[in-house]
Amino acid sequence: MAIDHVALSREVALLRELAAKKVEEDRLPAGLEATRRIRQEIAELDLDSNAVDLETKGYTVLPPGKAAPLDFCQRLKEKILETDRRKRPKAVGDGSPRGRLLWHLLPTDRLFEQALMAPAPLALVAFLLGYRAKLSQCTAAVKDEASTEPLYFHADQSRKVPAPWSADAQFCTVTWALTDYTRENGALCVLPGSHRLSTDVPASHLGMHDHPDVEVVEAPAGSVIIHHGALWHGAVPRTATGARVTLMLPMVRFHLLPQELFWASTTPDMIARNPSRFCALMGLLGSWPWGADGPDSGYTRPSWLTTREENRFG
Repeated sequence: MAIDHVALSREVALLRELAAKKVEEDRLPAGLEATRRIRQEIAELDLDSNAVDLETKGYTVLPPGKAAPLDFCQRLKEKILETDRRKRPKAVGDGSPRGRLLWHLLPTDRLFEQALMAPAPLALVAFLLGYRAKLSQCTAAVKDEASTEPLYFHADQSRKVPAPWSADAQFCTVTWALTDYTRENGALCVLPGSHRLSTDVPASHLGMHDHPDVEVVEAPAGSVIIHHGALWHGAVPRTATGARVTLMLPMVRFHLLPQELFWASTTPDMIARNPSRFCALMGLLGSWPWGADGPDSGYTRPSWLTTREENRFG
């Protein structure tokens, strides 16, 4: 059955108009102002060492309580486990090294909105990708005793960012560790500094888990891990009982296509209750996509948006 692309493009145009009004009320910085704002946020949130880690190692860990209170992390974990129980017959990857994957969770509960908008992780996303970064996925993984195999090394921007890769980050991943992140639980393992190679993992290095330079990232429940999209990483074999629960929020730069169509599930209420940064994360500050009526179907240009500013905002 064909999709009514005219109705869809008009609905998206309405959302873009609401997003433009939100930006009018809560302007996003650009250019040198954005650079100053990012530095200010990093300092105010005491994230200087984390920014250095991202530059040098390609990953950093926010300790429990830094991104959100522990009771919030507990509620987030319970919501994911509840969703997993409800969808288990349809869950993806049962027994795979990635665990069971639950896709497109953002519209299902406001807890996921709150995790996305947590100030400390978002400040580090801006440090890597700028204020107009877009959310690429909102995916949970439940990794239990069935997932015992290691996850091969890869870079998250593989097959998403064309080669050759820029030295600047084009992709990053925010991972909420909602249970203890340990070697026994099948934790993330990384090759620190490999993001600076700006290249994909060669076939000869896919199973480099025992390489002496590889680090296993262990962190207690409530931690948040942020890593550069070009960082070589995998996961060690899982030997523990129980379930390891994570929420993964990969992000892309403004010019790249997200993996999930978040603009298609964004509602006016979601725009109204969040700051303008949310509109950027949903991909609503650009003029695409559109149908036969073109990019301005049902769209009213805000009075403040000059041609020069429209180019700047996308």
